[in-house]
Amino acid sequence: MQRKKQCPRCGKEFVCKHDNSCFCTKYTLSAGSLKELQKQYNDCLCEDCLKIYANTLKQTQNKS
Repeated sequence: MQRKKQCPRCGKEFVCKHDNSCFCTKYTLSAGSLKELQKQYNDCLCEDCLKIYANTLKQTQNKS
């Protein structure tokens, strides 16, 4: 079921599909990272913001 949502991070409107075809399934986050996102934001992020978050995590992990 598709729903129009507004990204709580940037305000951009996007479509959330709520299934395995949704853009968010392309990104892998650890359980801890997912919990942090849920603490910071009350709803799904748009693909641009999720991509930024995932890339930032990847860079941080690569430096460790």
